[in-house]
Amino acid sequence: MSDQWEKVLVTPTTYRAELAKVLLAEHHINAVVVNKKDSNYLLGNCEVYVQAEDAAIAKIHLISADLEE
Repeated sequence: MSDQWEKVLVTPTTYRAELAKVLLAEHHINAVVVNKKDSNYLLGNCEVYVQAEDAAIAKIHLISADLEE
């Protein structure tokens, strides 16, 4: 298994990133959410990463679920 990760989603809302993670898990794609929001002001984004070999299919699932921005 490769340790190369690719960003498939950037969103300003945490729930959307977590929803994407659950959706990808349902399709057996391992995903992680990196929360880059400032904890004091809640500025910034959340990013969803998957392994590079799963990135293309993950993007297709996110687009079909209308989560891709």
